[in-house]
Amino acid sequence: MSRALTRITTALIVATFCFFLVLTGEPAASVIEKGDDIQFSPLHHIDDDVYTFSKNPISMDGFIDGDFSSISSDVTINGEISGNGNLLAIHSFHNGLIKGSLRSFSISFTINGRVERSVMAVCTKFNLSGLGQIGRDVHIMGVDIDIYGTVGGNLKIKGKEVRLMGDIKGDVFIEAERLIISAPAVIHGNLTYVSATEAKIDSFGVTISGVTEWIDESDAVDLEAEELRNTAVIFSEILAAFLFGLILLIPGRNYARVAYAQLKENFAVSLATGFIAVFLFCLAAFFTLLTSFLFLVGFALASGDTPAAGAMVLIFSTIIFPVSAFGAVSGGILFYVGKILMAFFIGMFLVRKLKKNPALLSKTQLMLGLIVLAIIFAIPYLGFVLYLLGSMTGAGAIILAIRKIKFKFKIDDSHSTSVSEDSETL
Repeated sequence: MSRALTRITTALIVATFCFFLVLTGEPAASVIEKGDDIQFSPLHHIDDDVYTFSKNPISMDGFIDGDFSSISSDVTINGEISGNGNLLAIHSFHNGLIKGSLRSFSISFTINGRVERSVMAVCTKFNLSGLGQIGRDVHIMGVDIDIYGTVGGNLKIKGKEVRLMGDIKGDVFIEAERLIISAPAVIHGNLTYVSATEAKIDSFGVTISGVTEWIDESDAVDLEAEELRNTAVIFSEILAAFLFGLILLIPGRNYARVAYAQLKENFAVSLATGFIAVFLFCLAAFFTLLTSFLFLVGFALASGDTPAAGAMVLIFSTIIFPVSAFGAVSGGILFYVGKILMAFFIGMFLVRKLKKNPALLSKTQLMLGLIVLAIIFAIPYLGFVLYLLGSMTGAGAIILAIRKIKFKFKIDDSHSTSVSEDSETL
């Protein structure tokens, strides 16, 4: 049961990721096609990114000098795409040439053509035919998977039944209930597979240059449980930040609007301000720990032979500890709220891809931004650095907004005072 739930949860994450990839690009310099009959003939030559939306099948037989993103019932690529392909459909077919990467979320996905970079697919049935060629890595999550063509990099599959007869230049990792490797399959790297039963590998006609390792499914339960826990933690963090952001908007929407404006107009200044704030926060946290330690030292000295020194240490700790603790707690809250503001900023950027004048600080923007940040922050090492930079920038924008609002209040107060003085003079 946990195995199935892990697959479903992971599929939802990957599906969300695929959907966001569809939104990439600059629509102001792109071609957007909507309707019931969208066809690109071999005579079509488009020098921009192309976005298509239709409830009917879409056929792309021309040339696109950019990315091609499609949401439809069926989509077929017979032409050439110089950029990436992003497909969200019931049935997807690629028979042409894609010089970038190809990503698909569909029920069935068939590749008969060539992809010069990588392929990522989430589908029920996947088929890389003998004519299919992929230049780099392939990541597939599905149920029924056939690999007959050529993969220039590593191959990673998670499915129910996998049949492999192709030429794989890199390593192969497969997690499946049933794995069949038949001639003329060639694996130039290592083969690692996770299954309850040993794979069926032909004795003749199959070449595996590296090491073959079979991991019993029961031995992989702990890894899947850890994966499930990590996924649950990610969703919990997203939900907690979403609810916290909505609560903050109730009394502080005006402050949030000003902070968003500061983030948009003074991004570099916000980052610098946030860096200073984080430095002060770390300093406050250090003094909080130091004074906590000094409390113990003070009690030890006061109960020993040097009560005067102990009293001095206790007085110092009593004075400094509340200040440093308040600074540490406030800095932590500010840092967390900065991440939420950054989520609004990213969500607004994405929503504007589909809507010209969206409302500012909406629930949709917050949720979209938090999902994107969760994906980015999950990147090993780099994700932590990006988390620090994003949260620092958001925190800096909040500080700038507070200063701006206070300055505005001072001007309004001085103006009202001068008006009252003039009225008394009159």
